[in-house]
Formats: sequence, C-alpha cells, structure tokens
Amino acid sequence: MTELEHRSDRWVSATMSVLLHAALIGALVYGWWSFRHASSKPEPTLAIDATIVSSKALNGGGAAKHTPPPARVAATQPPPPPPVEDDQTTPEPPPAAPPKATETAAEEQARAAAAQALEADQRKARENVERDKQAAAEREQAQERQAKAQAERKAQAAAEAKERAAQAERDRLAEAKRKADEARKAEEARRAAEAQELAANQADIQQSVADEERSLAATSGPAMASWKQLIEARIHQAWIQPPTVRSGLDCTLTVTQVPGGQIVNVKLGSCNGDSAVQQSIEDAAYRASPLPPPPDPALFVRELTIHFTHSDNSP
Repeated sequence: MTELEHRSDRWVSATMSVLLHAALIGALVYGWWSFRHASSKPEPTLAIDATIVSSKALNGGGAAKHTPPPARVAATQPPPPPPVEDDQTTPEPPPAAPPKATETAAEEQARAAAAQALEADQRKARENVERDKQAAAEREQAQERQAKAQAERKAQAAAEAKERAAQAERDRLAEAKRKADEARKAEEARRAAEAQELAANQADIQQSVADEERSLAATSGPAMASWKQLIEARIHQAWIQPPTVRSGLDCTLTVTQVPGGQIVNVKLGSCNGDSAVQQSIEDAAYRASPLPPPPDPALFVRELTIHFTHSDNSP
C-alpha cells in the first residue's frame, strides 16, 4: 500500500510540473500574441499648438498692422478609449514593440525553453519510473532475503527443538536405567541383609537352644540342686521366726541376683503362712545377701526359685 502511494505521489508531481510549464509557455505565447495585435493599430499623433507669423513681422518693416489672432491648428487626435466598468480590471498597456528580429528570437527562445522544460520533465518522469522500478526490485530482493532468512531460522529452530527432544528422551532413558539399577541393587542388598539376619537369627536360636539345654541340664543336675540347698540354708539362718509360725510351712521364693550374689529383688509365690510369716521370709532373703556362688560359674542364673519349708523338726 505504501509503495502505491509513493508511486502515485511521484506521478502527480510529474503531471503538475508538466502542466505548470505548459501554463508558463501558454502565458508567453499569449503575451507575444497580444503584443503583435497591439502593434498593428495606428500610432496616435501629438496635438501641436502653433502661431503663424508673417515675414514682415519678423523683419520689423512696415507699419504695424493689426493682424488677426493666429489660427490654431488642431492636430487630429484619436478618440478616447471607452470607459471601463468598475467591476472589471484595467488591462495593463502592452509593452513597446521590439524590432521584428527581436520578436523572432524571443519566440524561438520561448519554444526552446518550453521544449527543454518538457524534455526535462519527461526525463525526470522516466528517472522516477526507473527509480521506482529499481526500488521495487530492491524491495522484492530484500523480501526474498528476509523470507529466506526466516525460513532458515525456522529450520534451525525445528532442528534444535528436535535435538532437545532427542536429548530429553536419552536423559529419560538414562534416568530410568539408573533408577532400575538402584532398585535392583537395593533389592539385592535387602535380600542379602535378610539372609544375613536369618543366618544370625538361626545362630542365635541355635545358641539359645544350646544354652537352654545346658541350663536345663545344669538346673536338673545335682550341682544346681546342691547350690539351691546352700541358698535355702543361708535364708533359714537369716530368718527370724514370728510367733504365728506353724509347723508344715511351705513357701516358694523367686530371688533376683546380680553377679556376685547380691539380691536386688524378692518375690514371694505360693505360701501357707500368714502375712507376718510371709514378710519374715522376704526379710530373711534380703538379709541372706550376698548369696553363695555356684560351684560352677556356668550354673549362674539371675533368677532362682527357692523352695522354703519349716517343720517342728527343722533346725
């Protein structure tokens, strides 16, 4: 749209220039024609006021005679121009008529100037057309270069986007593989830990079974029975019998000891004595601390169940 407006403006300018020069040439031709028309009219004569004097009067001879007044000779004058109305502009008088040779040269100069102006206008119009064509070609080339550059940028952007997508896919696959490897290693580690824990549990179970077997064998053996008899005797020695005690007393004690035989807790189980008797037996157990050590250190246990009895025949 802008290109068409510029081209229209140039054609309007060229047309106005041609019309202006044509008007100038027409004004020159009209002035020359008016000048020739005015020069063909009769030239006006001048009015001369003269007095006729005789030769005698000039010579001074003879008597002076009365002579009539000189007759005035009136020159023929052209009639006055017609009056001009108020609403019309008075035309300027035409210039003095130049010689014929000068008129021919002016006419030739005017025609030459008009021809030169017309040729200059035509040349300028052709230059404008050529300039418009060149500008249009340059704009078309610029548009082609811009379209080519834009296509190249789009192609490059598409290639970069494709490469980014491919790289993102490679990264995703690598991340998935890494996570899978980590999960596999974690599973292997978990299974190994479970196997190790199972083996340790089995070892602990086996050790516990062996310890239980040894403890059972020890507690059911003569050595354990002999050690419990020593502890019961120590408690009997520390026992202060209350007045309410009766023959046939039968109580069960559970004592908790630490290495070295120090008693830390006494719990009375079944007992057929009254509360005073039961309290006296607990007090006797604390007074019996520390307990005698076992004959075999392997027989040591923290909790021991002691069978405490009393009869009239008891010491």
